[in-house]
Amino acid sequence: MKSRNSVLLQSVLGLAMASGVVLDLHAQSAPLLEDPPGIIGVAPTPVGGYTSTLSLALSRARSGTNRNVYGGGLEAEAGVTEGLDVRFGQSLEYGAAAPYPRDDETKLWGGGTLLAARWQLLEDEGWQPALGVFGAVHTSYGETSRPSQAGQVNLLISKTILEGDRPIALYGNLGWSELFNPMPEERHGRYHAAIGVAHTLDRDTSFGLSWVRSQQDRRERDENIVAAGISHRLSASGPILGLGAGAGIGQDSPSFLVFASMKWLFGAAAE
Repeated sequence: MKSRNSVLLQSVLGLAMASGVVLDLHAQSAPLLEDPPGIIGVAPTPVGGYTSTLSLALSRARSGTNRNVYGGGLEAEAGVTEGLDVRFGQSLEYGAAAPYPRDDETKLWGGGTLLAARWQLLEDEGWQPALGVFGAVHTSYGETSRPSQAGQVNLLISKTILEGDRPIALYGNLGWSELFNPMPEERHGRYHAAIGVAHTLDRDTSFGLSWVRSQQDRRERDENIVAAGISHRLSASGPILGLGAGAGIGQDSPSFLVFASMKWLFGAAAE
């Protein structure tokens, strides 16, 4: 299935919360520095912490009669031990969403299920960047196609280059995906890479910018997406609201995409 780089769109709620309570909770929280769009950060969910993220997205292809893909998903993370968390994700898409045979004329339902773990190997301290590994198994399926299973592994890196109340951090991902049961048109393996920067604008708002490159199926050029997003925290436990947009570079990349999310924190993740 072509990478959709889906992310996020959800209606704002909680604006009627008592402003005094919100400000008091915010004053006790660390500056917000969310990962840039499409990038997996190094820092895992704390032990005893949990997160839940609801997302919606729209992606538009450059050509064809069936150009729009509408997507949404639910993702949950849990910290299981020091430096290690696990992740479950479930997504749905409507449009040219089936893995194979892909139908550019008919709107179809598709989706994917993700099981993953993230392990942080090194902390960000001194000259040393934070380093981690992310591994996952993913099943994609569509209305007219059999399920397609893949495994992936990613090297994660990040470095805070400006400390304080408005930190700035650099991010990088480098990974490989292996398709277990490819169709003739699909590659057995493909690479993906991403770089990005995140900047805290104020204590509860951060901005992210990223470039993501993914290898596609045979006879297709690599997909390149440049995206920007902004996140805002309403309280210490969330929700953290995210909103962003991106554009594709090249004929086989999306024309544009828009996304939004709502993220809640529980347990140690909200402390």
